[in-house]
Amino acid sequence: MRTPWAPLLFLAAGCATAPAYVVPDVSISAEDQRHDPLKLGPELIEKRETPGSLERAIALLRWHWKQQPESVDLNALLAEAHSRMCEVLDLKKPEDRPPHLEHRTAGLHHAREAVQIDPGHAPAQYWLGSLLLHAAEAESSLGRTNEALKHLERAEALHASVDDGGPARLRGRVLQDMPGIFGGSVSKAIACYRRSLEAAPGAMSTRLYLGEAYLAIDKPDLARAELQHVTASKARAGHEKEDRDLHRKAEELLRKLHEP
Repeated sequence: MRTPWAPLLFLAAGCATAPAYVVPDVSISAEDQRHDPLKLGPELIEKRETPGSLERAIALLRWHWKQQPESVDLNALLAEAHSRMCEVLDLKKPEDRPPHLEHRTAGLHHAREAVQIDPGHAPAQYWLGSLLLHAAEAESSLGRTNEALKHLERAEALHASVDDGGPARLRGRVLQDMPGIFGGSVSKAIACYRRSLEAAPGAMSTRLYLGEAYLAIDKPDLARAELQHVTASKARAGHEKEDRDLHRKAEELLRKLHEP
C-alpha cells in the first residue's frame, strides 16, 4: 500500500472542508445484480491490478448497498474499494486530484457509516483510518492524521491481522515519517512493524518498512536481514506489480548498504 503521508506538509491542526457526499446513480449488469456482493466484491478488490476490477467492484457494491444501506459489510467493503482507488492516484498530478477527492469523500462516508452501525467492526475502523490518512495527505491536516491513528489503534485491538497486519503497519509508517515535534518516533514505528509481522509474517511491505526504519537508526545488519527477506520472496499471483515495486525498493536499499 502506498503510504498516505507527506510529513513536511502536515503543519495545520485543522482540515479542509470536504464536500457533502451525494450518492451517485449506478447501473450494473443483470448478472452482477444476482451475484453475492460479499463474495464477488472482495474477489474484485483482490484482483485490483486487473484494469477495471476496482471500478466494477465499486459499481457492484454501490448497487447492492442501495438495497441494503444498513449493511456494515457493504459499507466497509465500499470504504476499502475507495481507499484502494486512492492508493493508485498521485496527488502530485493535477489530473489525479479530482478523482482522489471523489474517492476519499465517498470512502469516508461509507467508513463512517460502517463504524456507526458497528463500532466493533475491525475492517470498518481500519479503512476509516486509512481513508483519513489519504485525506490528511491531500488536505495537509495533522488533525486528520491524529484521528486516523486513533481508528488504526482500535482496529488493531479488534483484529490485528486486517489487511495483512495493516493497522500496526500503517501506524508505524506514520510514526516513522512524522516529525518528532508532532509525536513521530522511529523506535515506536519499529515496535508497530514488529507487531504487524506477528499478525502477518508474510507481509513484504511491512518488512520493507522495517528495513528502512533499521537503516534510519543505523542498524545495517538488522536492515539487511529484512530487505533480503523481501528480495527472496516470490511475487503473489494478481499482485505482481506491487511486489515488483517492493523488490525494486529493497534491492535499491541493499545496494546502498554495500556502498563504501
